[in-house]
Amino acid sequence: MATVFLFILGAIVGSFLNVVGLRLRSGLTLGGRSFCPTCHKALKWWELVPILSFIFLRGRCSACRTKISWQYPLVEILTGLVFATLYISLRPFSITSYFLLLTTFCLYIVILIYDLRHKIIPDLLVYAAILLSLVYRSLSTGHISDWLSGPAFFVFFASVWALSKGRAMGFGDAKLALSIGLLLGASEGASAMVMAFWIGSVVALTMMALFKEGKGLTMKSEIPFAPFLILGAWVSVIFHLDLFHVLAFQ
Repeated sequence: MATVFLFILGAIVGSFLNVVGLRLRSGLTLGGRSFCPTCHKALKWWELVPILSFIFLRGRCSACRTKISWQYPLVEILTGLVFATLYISLRPFSITSYFLLLTTFCLYIVILIYDLRHKIIPDLLVYAAILLSLVYRSLSTGHISDWLSGPAFFVFFASVWALSKGRAMGFGDAKLALSIGLLLGASEGASAMVMAFWIGSVVALTMMALFKEGKGLTMKSEIPFAPFLILGAWVSVIFHLDLFHVLAFQ
């Protein structure tokens, strides 16, 4: 029951994270009623129930019948899963560790939304994530390599950014990798980086296969990498991945 409750709570929080990701730097405040971005109709409470409202409305605004983006239910489902799976995977369980881990991943989800829409990672969000990761790492027991993994990932991604002059990787990705490395440590952090490249490759190749050349994704297309880093981090945490057998050397 705790897992079900956390999923529902996460879906509710995910609805708020959608608002933050969409309104950040848009000139809109986080306060006020939610509204349809097409006809600007203020939404009623029954149109704001996470996941269920999208299903009942059949993915369309009740007033103008404009299609509602799949982003809304997908982010709500993802956040619900993050709330539930982090609770299950965190052993030994600590309310402080869970809160810090959960808050950091909530920031990651807002970064994911913003990067997908604008192809940039806001400094405010990534610096807050780095700070929380530092607090989490300072409260965790671990090897010196767990402290060094974040800076190592940062140097790697920053080098790719510098050598490619920003074409292959954004500098925001380097800062996000620093946060993930500090948060997850050496074993899960390195696994998260590998998972990010694997997931990104599968998604990119799939999209290239689905769309014709010139009408969709090509080898020269710009793809936000932050979502893959975040998904890789989540998968690594919940499965306690150690793809490089780092723990054997600690």
